[in-house]
Amino acid sequence: MKTVFHVADGATDVQDAAIRYANGIFDDESVEMDAVAVVVNASGIELVQSNSEYADEIAELSEDAVQFVACRKSMEAAGLTDDDILEAVETAPTSVGELTQRQEEGYQYIKVP
Repeated sequence: MKTVFHVADGATDVQDAAIRYANGIFDDESVEMDAVAVVVNASGIELVQSNSEYADEIAELSEDAVQFVACRKSMEAAGLTDDDILEAVETAPTSVGELTQRQEEGYQYIKVP
């Protein structure tokens, strides 16, 4: 199974939930996960900024098969460049396109929170 989490809110409780969900999905032995992605846009982009309090967790999760993807359009709107985003994070032209493509590839969509 493949899952994509969508984070569009920069609130601390939403960011906490995103990291908790990305970690927790592997703890459920009743579900065999093939791939997990976390797509961020709007103020959710704060989750993957280089000064994120979740930087260590994101680095660890990306080593353990979780892809983090930032919306380039949201980055531009916030005045961010690739240097402002964690090294482990990929970018996509738009979050809508990325989420649509992932769902076409069989990913199950979960909005955080």
